Amino acid sequence: MRAAQVILLTTAVVCGELGSIGATTTPAAAAQPAAVATPCGPGTPLASDFDGDGVSDLVVGAYRGSARVQRIQPGDGGAGTWLTDSGELRTADLNGDACADAILFAGGHEPWLKAALGTPDGLDVAGAVEVTIPQAADIASDARRSLAFEAASLRHDGISQIAIAGRHVVDLGEDGPEDYGDYVDVLTLDDSLAVSTSTVLPSVRCSDDCWDFGSALVASGRTIAVGHPSARVSKHYGAGEVLVYSADTADPTQLVLRKTLTQNSANVPGTAEEDDHFGATLALRNGRLAIGAPGESDGRLYSAGLVQPILWKESSGTYTAYRAITQDTKGVPGSREKNDQFGASLAIARGLTASGSYDILIGATEAYGRLGNAGSVTVANVTKSLYRGYTQATKGIPGNPQAGDAFFHVGVLQGGSGIDTVLIGAPGEDSLGVEDYGRAIRSDGKKLSSKTTWTGIAVPSGAPSGTTRWGFDFGMHA
Repeated sequence: MRAAQVILLTTAVVCGELGSIGATTTPAAAAQPAAVATPCGPGTPLASDFDGDGVSDLVVGAYRGSARVQRIQPGDGGAGTWLTDSGELRTADLNGDACADAILFAGGHEPWLKAALGTPDGLDVAGAVEVTIPQAADIASDARRSLAFEAASLRHDGISQIAIAGRHVVDLGEDGPEDYGDYVDVLTLDDSLAVSTSTVLPSVRCSDDCWDFGSALVASGRTIAVGHPSARVSKHYGAGEVLVYSADTADPTQLVLRKTLTQNSANVPGTAEEDDHFGATLALRNGRLAIGAPGESDGRLYSAGLVQPILWKESSGTYTAYRAITQDTKGVPGSREKNDQFGASLAIARGLTASGSYDILIGATEAYGRLGNAGSVTVANVTKSLYRGYTQATKGIPGNPQAGDAFFHVGVLQGGSGIDTVLIGAPGEDSLGVEDYGRAIRSDGKKLSSKTTWTGIAVPSGAPSGTTRWGFDFGMHA
């Protein structure tokens, strides 16, 4: 099962053309750094609202060959921007002003990481600052070695940080790649976005099962959660675990491991089993943590999938586990089947099923009839039995289901009124005579109902030549 899971569940590692970055590691310091500059004035931004106008900007990811590209469309309908060879993009808050910021990064033999600030004119990619990756020095002298990692941002206690989590990879030639040396780095930024302190957290326990450590990484408030879906739990290889860190009270520049969650943890439903891949996907927002286990099996229904909602109590380092959600859960549309991989992508939204609700967008790779990997999306209230389900055969959804469409990539446009917009991508859809041309759609920014209006997000004119897989992501891990 491992080889099949690598394609779907790990973060894409792309060597972009923005250049390599040198690396040094400095000791941690207890003193807080100076506040980062705030070109948009004080405030708390909506995710991806790069120009600070109170309306989230739309980010749609695609591919051009093996390189990633991103399209940023301002929420006010202004002129959009293509970012070419931009690697991964994560929306972030790097300085605590009213404009959202971004992290751009890519792994590989010459890994790089950049921080770009939002401004009243939009995301300042030209002024992006290269950020040192402490682990890069370990691979610089050996072309066989590379880094794989995810990145996320924390803004808390008046400081700005970037967390990266991943592992080293060595190319063994005919024997294939081998992963080793997991890491979690916490980079505290100064007022110029340079790294003022860098803390490499101790290796957890990565030995022969670290090939996807850090393939999922999410942050919210003072907390980060790191997925390690191949981790061995009670002798079960690939059962998976999630490591939850939060800022130290005495020195908030330091993150401390508070909890390791598995399906054997107290009050978590189910049991850790081989190849469950618990932690392969994650979503976190305001203490609501969704953990995907797309490899979860039910008897011979291998990789049917499961999602575990958790309420993370940051102040005490404790948690409450709610009911596990599968396609056999009462009220969830569809049915549990082999290779559905329910939980293959996750996002957390507000106000979709009830006033003020927290909801989980759950993507599944499932077949539609005999159309393999057509895909589906389920919206589940975090605490209540409120669900809605969508495929490309659902009335009002643009397109129609086809084999390989992969209609399961999810994202969120945060709404200032407390009701978010749902984003769904089908990057494998063939269209206009182009294989894997892709499709992206959005809801109308209202509570979901049978009357919800769904709109296609067309690939804008002027797209870089060779752009495909439109809708692969939406500026977050999906």
